[in-house]
Amino acid sequence: MYIYRCEFQLMENLFFASREINNFFQTEAVIGNYALTYALGLCRTGYYNDAEITYANDLGTLNSSGIYVTPGTLTEEPKFTVVQFNALSDSYWYQMEQNAISANRDRISNPKLRARPTNFPQIGRIKLLSIGNKGVFFLTSQEELRIPRYIRLGKFMSKTKISAYKQNYHEVHKQDLTYSHYLNPNDLPPDTHIGMFDLLNIRPTPLIRQVQISGNFYQLADDDKTHLPAGMQFYTNF
Repeated sequence: MYIYRCEFQLMENLFFASREINNFFQTEAVIGNYALTYALGLCRTGYYNDAEITYANDLGTLNSSGIYVTPGTLTEEPKFTVVQFNALSDSYWYQMEQNAISANRDRISNPKLRARPTNFPQIGRIKLLSIGNKGVFFLTSQEELRIPRYIRLGKFMSKTKISAYKQNYHEVHKQDLTYSHYLNPNDLPPDTHIGMFDLLNIRPTPLIRQVQISGNFYQLADDDKTHLPAGMQFYTNF
């Protein structure tokens, strides 16, 4: 088993719609492990998707290779940028129809030309993770991997720098150990005992951190304080 400690730094502002409050769209100070797995090129999804959830098929194929990616945890105080957006028409004339903006005056006299409702916001504010935020995630694999130096993340495909370091480790068993980084609780082995934790309720799956956990761990030799839960894999049951 190969274990990589991957440190990342945002080269551009990063946006995920982690939380939506009216017309305010927030990015939480975390990067989900599903998003990282796709961005690293470890799995791919189809170019066209008919509103179908494909996590189980896309990520499940990695389990046979022992490939797993933990969520990305910021290692410093997070910095944010708030911007406004306006997706209204720039034309000389437009009007608001039923959940849609129309810039065609012919629609007034012809009901058949009415604009179709749209399922996206036209004005609002976005809270992004700012340039320079740093964090870390871990990657495991049965085979040695070549990890890209740069990846694209988020709705705007923001550039992110990756520095990967291969880790030496040995397996240990611990009781009630506190793991401070984010974990996906769905991906922990069934025999792992989870105690108290802090919950971050986001989609597509909630994440936990500062968790008291009992089970098998990989104790990293370069930092004997880091104990990575062993046996994690993509248990994608949706």
